[in-house]
Amino acid sequence: MSQEPDRTPGDAGGEAAPDGKPLGPHERALVEPRARLERLDAVAEAYVDEQRPANTRRAYAEAWRLWEDYTRDAGIPQLSGTVGALVGFVRWMETTKQAAPSTVEARLAGAVAGLRRQRVPVDRQATRAAWQALRAYERRLADAGVVRGRGKATPITLEQLRALVRACPDSSAGRRDRALLLIGFTIAARRSELAGLHVEQLTADGSNGLVAALGYTKTGPDERPIPHGAHRDTCPVRAWQDWCAAAGITEGPAFRRIDRHDHVFEAGLSAQAVGEIVTRCGERAELPFRITGHSLRAGLATEARRHGADHKAVCDQGGWTYGSKAVHGYFHTVDRWTENPINNIGL
Repeated sequence: MSQEPDRTPGDAGGEAAPDGKPLGPHERALVEPRARLERLDAVAEAYVDEQRPANTRRAYAEAWRLWEDYTRDAGIPQLSGTVGALVGFVRWMETTKQAAPSTVEARLAGAVAGLRRQRVPVDRQATRAAWQALRAYERRLADAGVVRGRGKATPITLEQLRALVRACPDSSAGRRDRALLLIGFTIAARRSELAGLHVEQLTADGSNGLVAALGYTKTGPDERPIPHGAHRDTCPVRAWQDWCAAAGITEGPAFRRIDRHDHVFEAGLSAQAVGEIVTRCGERAELPFRITGHSLRAGLATEARRHGADHKAVCDQGGWTYGSKAVHGYFHTVDRWTENPINNIGL
């Protein structure tokens, strides 16, 4: 005697009503498109997440890992988006991790993004309270004279850039460093951008100079011009040509490892190595402060502003989003003196 397979309510129509009875054609016509739309939303979110730059995905993953640690320590549900949960996260990062405010800011943004990806309602009141807690943390550190983290990179001036270039030795390593410094300054490059740059991405544009094609970023195709310099010693185009000729490179990584015997390897530099090279260049030039890879990027913004460049022009040259808070901060270090109202009152 044959037996029918076990069925759960709603197998015939794919869904069941609250009373357990199978849905009729009319109800299915309403439910099935909604279910398909939910699946489509999930697929779309996954696709958009995959398109984010790798460093952004890594930052979000680290933020979520810390959020998991925090919620476990606090004994609260992981998917909590309340005022108390977010403010508690800021305090936990401050007291347990002793994190720098910039780190807390980045991890908070990543945690909120992670919650929203999982459909957790995080209202503006909760995020506003968390940012206020972060600002209070910054004020407490400032009042106590405590610095956590590396702090802001010190921008280099044009005169200091010339000193850096003059201190580069007449060797393959020196030519590499000179080209790295001048190109890094000209396009306001991040360490990762210099490390990832390939020869094929630097192309001549007639008599104008070079164009650095850095790929596609959140602001769109990122192409930054590298004009000829007014002075031979600080011309980024000439420095690039000299380095290529000395190293005999025509393709592959633009900036490469060099051993103590001045032998050029095929392998490119890591972002960390780029930063270390810039720091060593500062020590070699005996600058009065420690510089980092970001000093080149900050230096372009401040020097361009000092010589009259506007916000949009600097953003375009350095690949910043128009309206960038970072650029406004660089401008402020110049404008507070050049546009100070005290200058014109005859004090």
